[in-house]
Amino acid sequence: MSSIDLPEELRRLIEEVTMNKLNEVRGKTETLIFVDSVIDEVKRRGVVMDDDTEAKARPYVVDILWTLRKRGVIAMDDDLLHFSLTRSQDT
Repeated sequence: MSSIDLPEELRRLIEEVTMNKLNEVRGKTETLIFVDSVIDEVKRRGVVMDDDTEAKARPYVVDILWTLRKRGVIAMDDDLLHFSLTRSQDT
């Protein structure tokens, strides 16, 4: 799936948090702020990430968003700086 090297447990948690956070999205959302909110929530759940792990986790969130874009769940601006939901998310 993704070439980003993260432990499977952390991958699953990031995926879960990302999908949950998408349920809170209303209108156009800044991608960087969304990624920050996912990482903050993962940390709130007790995960301690060193700088290297966080540097891998951030693009993994973007990979998830990109996959959702390909599936038609979200629409991303050409510059990738903003996205919006195209339909409700069933998780």
